[in-house]
Amino acid sequence: MNINLDDNKESGFYLFIIWEKSRKKTDLVLGDIKKKFVIREVYDVIWSKKYAIDNLKRFYGSMATAQQKADMTGAGPFLLILVTDPNPKFREEKTVLNDTNLINTNVYDAKMLYREWIDNDYAVHGSLSDKETNHDVTLLLRKNINELDKELPKNWDGSIKKLESELIGYDGWNDMKQLFSILNGTSNYVILRNFENFPEKISRDVDILAENLEIIPVINAEIDSPRTINTMSHTMFHIQIGLNVKIDNETISFDLRIVGDSYYDDKWSQDILKRRVLNPNGFYTPCKEDYFYTLLYHAIFHKGIISDRYNKRLVDLAAELEIKEISKDFFYDFKKSRDFLKKYMRRMGYHDTTSLQYKTFHYELFRLTRVSIFLLKNRGIKFFFEAAQHKIKIIFSKS
Repeated sequence: MNINLDDNKESGFYLFIIWEKSRKKTDLVLGDIKKKFVIREVYDVIWSKKYAIDNLKRFYGSMATAQQKADMTGAGPFLLILVTDPNPKFREEKTVLNDTNLINTNVYDAKMLYREWIDNDYAVHGSLSDKETNHDVTLLLRKNINELDKELPKNWDGSIKKLESELIGYDGWNDMKQLFSILNGTSNYVILRNFENFPEKISRDVDILAENLEIIPVINAEIDSPRTINTMSHTMFHIQIGLNVKIDNETISFDLRIVGDSYYDDKWSQDILKRRVLNPNGFYTPCKEDYFYTLLYHAIFHKGIISDRYNKRLVDLAAELEIKEISKDFFYDFKKSRDFLKKYMRRMGYHDTTSLQYKTFHYELFRLTRVSIFLLKNRGIKFFFEAAQHKIKIIFSKS
């Protein structure tokens, strides 16, 4: 199951959810939805008590939000209504990547009306865009909107189908292919490097860049630790979030980077995700040019050395990109390699995020605060202070 979130064409496919405590108004809400949209299918979804809160956490992306919603709306059986909108109306909304996301105002207005009827801010959920619908149905039904659109009847027959199923991945993943298929439908991400033998052979840890931290609950990851990494400049630090993911009954480590964390320049991180390509093996990677230059950046500014393994890969990529000035021995000259990279970065408007100047002018405190808030919400204050203590020790050990 491969889902491309980059397609700007809206499908017209959306969903509503009437949560447990609001089902007394089902006839009223369902009747209005039937007037405004074309109902394709309706499910009575039942989650087990054991996993209900975890399912909500993964669906909404935050344990704090999940518990709050469960208290207000219930975590028992809910009604899932799949619809198409024959006459959609849209407004534009800017994304983290400075792209335009189309929001369906018909769905938004309907959702807000139903919440007003029920007098509960969380009474009814409605997906407002293709991206959100893809996210929701992929987790709930394990299929993307294109697959569902082909499989579902054109019009609902009036029957409500019972579905007893947790969110996919609730107890781990069968294999990497299954994980990637869900990531493709829910998250904007790339595997940064060392993916040549994926998914059959997984490296010691998986380096992944994502649009935001919401990828963590999607893949049902446990936060190992926020490791504070010292850059080559020894002047500033960035946060690397270590994740553990259960795959085929084994624990696989993921190193998560997000847009805005200073691992790469903000603009470069955004461009990497905009230009990403779907690997034939079913996962997203940087385009060839981004792979070449980000790998070189990683070797020079993160590692401080170009290993023989990276040298070979860089030479091969340069040949594929037809960069004529790169010879077999080019990367053995570290200074020459760094100057070559800096020339490219200047041309593209990218900055060295390891420099003190970049950190000073790009609000490093704000970035760390954002990660800290996420950790507080999802792992608690004890975990947060342990991570902070670890960071302070590293800082003073370098002073």
